[in-house]
Amino acid sequence: MKSMIRTLAFGTVSAALLAACSTSPDTEESADWLNDARLGEKVDRICFTGSIDNFRAATRETVIVEKGVNDEYLLEMMGKCSDLDRAQSLSLDTFGGSSCLTKGDSIFAYDSVFGPDRTDMPAMRCPIRGIYEWNEDALEDEGDEAEDS
Repeated sequence: MKSMIRTLAFGTVSAALLAACSTSPDTEESADWLNDARLGEKVDRICFTGSIDNFRAATRETVIVEKGVNDEYLLEMMGKCSDLDRAQSLSLDTFGGSSCLTKGDSIFAYDSVFGPDRTDMPAMRCPIRGIYEWNEDALEDEGDEAEDS
């Protein structure tokens, strides 16, 4: 079966947005995301992968992808993915060309905003171990609760 690969490239965005997407390194330890207030429920899949239009906060083990306007997910990789923490674009590789991203599917990380080119070394396949809902506003909510106490 052929797999579908979709590249999330940001060639048309402004330089300022590019700088913001350039995966500023998290200063947290590698497994601290497990205790993060923004981490939601584990989900089986992200469907309509064509709606995934951005990513950020990539480390060697995780990346947050944005789907549409309000949905964010943290993808946990199987082991460390050496190219992910400095990625400028990603490709999604779903099993059988499915429109849903699931555990066991993969992402490829590229140093170029435009994805792979003929001079690049082949990108490392980064298999997905888990998918979690991500709520960026949960930190604000947690801070508001602490002030009310």
